[in-house]
This record gives sequence, structure tokens and C-alpha cells, in this order.
Amino acid sequence: MTHLASYAMATTFSVLALIAQTAAQPAPLPPNTIDCSAFKKLPNGSWYVGAPTTFDIGSVKRMTLSNSTLNLNSMNLGGANLYGVLERKCGG
Repeated sequence: MTHLASYAMATTFSVLALIAQTAAQPAPLPPNTIDCSAFKKLPNGSWYVGAPTTFDIGSVKRMTLSNSTLNLNSMNLGGANLYGVLERKCGG
């Protein structure tokens, strides 16, 4: 194998590794003030909030939830899926 071919192969592997690493990183969470202790993960995978809790998420300020069950894609707030944020922030 020539030096040029070796260099081209090494460069290709480096680019592919960089693409794979970038693709594997999730988007950052939106700014939020969610208190994870207010939410409970249910055995079926849903999240439940009992007592009223108020929080900010994305562009939504002072959102209050109580006595609510949240499922995948059940609530989008401030450009963010609340279920997805709870999964990532609160240890789904």
C-alpha cells in the first residue's frame, strides 16, 4: 500500500469516527427548572406528577402541572417534549 493510500484510508477512518461520535451525542436539554422529585416514573414507563409543581422549560415560564400522567409525546412545551426531558434529566 502506498503512503498516499495509507493516508487516504486513515483520513477516511478519522472522518467516519468523528461522524459517529457526533451522531451519538443527544441534543442538549432545553433550559429548565424541573424538580425531578415532583415526578414519579410509573411501571408502564409513564411519568406522574401529583402535587402541583411549577417549572420553566424552554420558552415556557411558570408552567404548573398536577395530577397528570405524561406519556411519550403527550406534551410539548417551549419546543421540548416534556416526557423526553424527564427521561433524560430525571433518570428514566
